[in-house]
Amino acid sequence: MLSNKRVVLCVTGGIAAFKSITLASMLIKAGAKVEVVLTEAALNFVTKKSFEAITHDGVYTDSFESINGGVPHIYLSKADFILIVPATRNEIAKIACGMCDNLLTNLVAATKSPVYVAPAMNKNMYMDEINLENIEKLRKRGFHIIEPASGYLACGEVGIGRLKEPDEIFNEVLNSFETPDDFYKDKKVMVTGGPTISKLDPVRIFTNRSSGKMGEALASELAKRGAKVTYISYIEPKLTNLKYIHIETTNEMLEAVRENMKTNEILVMSAAPLDYEFTQYFDEKIKKGNVLEFTMRRTPDILNSIKDEKGDLKVIGFAAESENAYEYGKKKLADKDMDIIFINNIKEQSVFGGDSNSGKILSKNGDELELVKESKEKIAKQILDFAKSHLCM
Repeated sequence: MLSNKRVVLCVTGGIAAFKSITLASMLIKAGAKVEVVLTEAALNFVTKKSFEAITHDGVYTDSFESINGGVPHIYLSKADFILIVPATRNEIAKIACGMCDNLLTNLVAATKSPVYVAPAMNKNMYMDEINLENIEKLRKRGFHIIEPASGYLACGEVGIGRLKEPDEIFNEVLNSFETPDDFYKDKKVMVTGGPTISKLDPVRIFTNRSSGKMGEALASELAKRGAKVTYISYIEPKLTNLKYIHIETTNEMLEAVRENMKTNEILVMSAAPLDYEFTQYFDEKIKKGNVLEFTMRRTPDILNSIKDEKGDLKVIGFAAESENAYEYGKKKLADKDMDIIFINNIKEQSVFGGDSNSGKILSKNGDELELVKESKEKIAKQILDFAKSHLCM
């Protein structure tokens, strides 16, 4: 797919810059012509010679040397697409504000070609409100944001901000060339994810082990397919290309779903809301002492609560069971008036908190599909592919 494509790979000043050398090699092996732009800060981590040995083509710095007798940033801006890998917070901010103080920012300002931005930085720097606002500015202007991964960071901390691996970036770029999914494009979709909580006192809560990873994978995939996503969860998502509604309790999740039903076409109920909550809340921290006794009550069942008022809203539900998973899931599909349900057995795999999933999808017209163990991102794609052929909109 990259045969004869002209790619400009821009590298900024971060420790992850070394990964761009591998990415350049992958692009060339795929048939692309790769030219490289190194910022002054990038030269603290990588060298021109490293990229020249890989690309056998132009490697440019901020010296604004003439290229083929022409203006460098204009020549480079005419590439088929531009990659900024890694993209530091500083360069993201400059591009978002329209600054043109180096070769990279000038060529980005001049281009009409697709631009892919792969942020990489400390977790606090990434999650800071100003940085997220700048990323959202770029997204709204048509930039393709390659979300960072979570993991061990160069600073020694653990969290989001890690540059994705070269093969992940490469595949994400290739996938963007695929034909858009017309079914989900511009559809308004509500996704619930993660657990809910019940507070006992200012310190203690009751919850479950749901991580929200499945819900976030579904929200991310829907956004990639052009859907307008509203994400309802206790856990704040790493994604910025959606509307996020923060909730804590099962009742709050129910109310958020109710409030957004009439403005959405599809509900993906992948959350694991609590079935029970404390009947009492203590305003002060409970001190150590005698054995503490407390009572609990049932929380509302969200899908049961809305089934008579949801109108044309299509529902994709989930069932995490520990016994007779298929039978219980099939019963839930009918009892809660869902269109599709994804069923998995939590005793057979580490679903809660894990990165993979497996199970069976059922539709209300009787179709079934077994999904073998895959990453939650791949499971999300399979669920949405199955759903689009079974949801009559």
